[in-house]
Amino acid sequence: MKKIRNKARAIIVEWIKEVIKKEDHTKVTRENLEKLIENTSYYWSNGSLKLQPWSYKWIVKKLKKNPDWNLEDIKKSIEPSERAQRRERMIKEGPIAF
Repeated sequence: MKKIRNKARAIIVEWIKEVIKKEDHTKVTRENLEKLIENTSYYWSNGSLKLQPWSYKWIVKKLKKNPDWNLEDIKKSIEPSERAQRRERMIKEGPIAF
């Protein structure tokens, strides 16, 4: 668990550096990570409590299932599947006519 938590911190730092401006990259470290990100790991949705995406707990949960993953693998895992993409296209465009 210690290795997974350390890796999760490294992934969060890497992800935050992708999101913020290049000038602010030196301000983001593992030590000041708690000050930079929000502490809320959960949110309410339709009467149920859900884990906030890209929170520390969310990344730890992903790494527990797949300990060898890195930031790119986590990004790929949250992309919608081809089936979900087809469903969205059908909702927007309607059924295919022959």
